[in-house]
Amino acid sequence: MSVDFQVVFPQEIVNLSKITPRDGAGPRVLDIIGEDFLSVDEVLINTLPSPDVVVISRTRLLAQVPDQLQQDRVVTVSVTSRNLTLTPRSFIRFRISETPSKVRGILRLVQKFLKILFTTPGTDIFSQRTGAAGLKNIGQTFAADQGGTIVSDFVIAVTNTTRQIVSVQAREPSIPRDERLLSAKVLSSGFNRQEGALVVTVELTSQAGRAALANLEL
Repeated sequence: MSVDFQVVFPQEIVNLSKITPRDGAGPRVLDIIGEDFLSVDEVLINTLPSPDVVVISRTRLLAQVPDQLQQDRVVTVSVTSRNLTLTPRSFIRFRISETPSKVRGILRLVQKFLKILFTTPGTDIFSQRTGAAGLKNIGQTFAADQGGTIVSDFVIAVTNTTRQIVSVQAREPSIPRDERLLSAKVLSSGFNRQEGALVVTVELTSQAGRAALANLEL
């Protein structure tokens, strides 16, 4: 029986209500008000982790702006929780944990789906046909009116991924039902022109009837 190590971490995003630059000498610091900071994992400022986070109370924390952003405008601030969830309030992060662990159930299904979705056909020497090229448009230059094409290509990639997984799993009867794909669909998608990012929510449903949301920003 094959074993998958966890590299996909769906983390809950804490709702924020107010972000204020804090006056004072030294590195820039943001004063952040939010819903619940008791299980904070990290604060991402313009997608970079803050080097110093101080939780003042359940609803307030201070986060230092990373050194490389000291002269830049703060565009985005996200506070992630240590709670691992597959809900509308979570987003997918890819990383290798300091303590590697096995992944099972619906999370294993999500991880397998994303692996195939983002694989370019021909790059897997053990399975040349595997992959849906979900990242083929990332990093390329597009005109302002081409966002719809990028979204359409990604939706097609999700459909191709579903077909591949269902086909492979049909030949492997030992796979548990909670790791066996029933369906996948794109619930929302859009191209953020300001950030040049594709923002997508994909819903996966296992044959055990459990659904999981994969929120992605690419």
